[in-house]
Amino acid sequence: MAMARYQPSSPGLIYLCLLILFTVTITPSMGVLNGTELLKEVCNHTSNNAFCVTTLTADPNAGGSQALAGDLANAALRSAYTKATQAQSLIAPLLQNSTNPLDRDSLQICQSSNNKALSQLSSANNDFNSDSLDFMVELVNSTVDVTKVCLNEIQGKGDHFSLLATVNADLIKLCEICIVSTRYFTIEDLY
Repeated sequence: MAMARYQPSSPGLIYLCLLILFTVTITPSMGVLNGTELLKEVCNHTSNNAFCVTTLTADPNAGGSQALAGDLANAALRSAYTKATQAQSLIAPLLQNSTNPLDRDSLQICQSSNNKALSQLSSANNDFNSDSLDFMVELVNSTVDVTKVCLNEIQGKGDHFSLLATVNADLIKLCEICIVSTRYFTIEDLY
């Protein structure tokens, strides 16, 4: 008795199955959201809803009433880069005017962290534009980690660091908005 030989499926069937799996995986279970509903849903899943809503509604590039998740993520990513640039401009004069060796050490750590954050956000933006979503999210998460290094270094060390601490905290919240927004991507966001 001869055994039946395995016949691989046609490539077309395999591609169709992968497309269905991709669509089911990337589309949120509650259906496709956009505009105000999407903004509310994204912001409800962040650690600071008020900051998220205020930031995204104030940004004309966030897409408005027809916003897709990609619009929200892109707006948050651009704002995060702006905050990182602002942090860089705050660190330089603080470092130059620092007379306390401990403050200088902290600021040098912040400067190094900020340089990494700027580089990672720039790379994340490039990956976002080339549709490498997983790597983009990884870079944004890494930006949060290096920004927290600076934030932990300067917290509680005096009022002269308060603006830098605020900017870093905002940068972390913007990264979170970007990451949460990617959870709502649909096929439309990838094109």
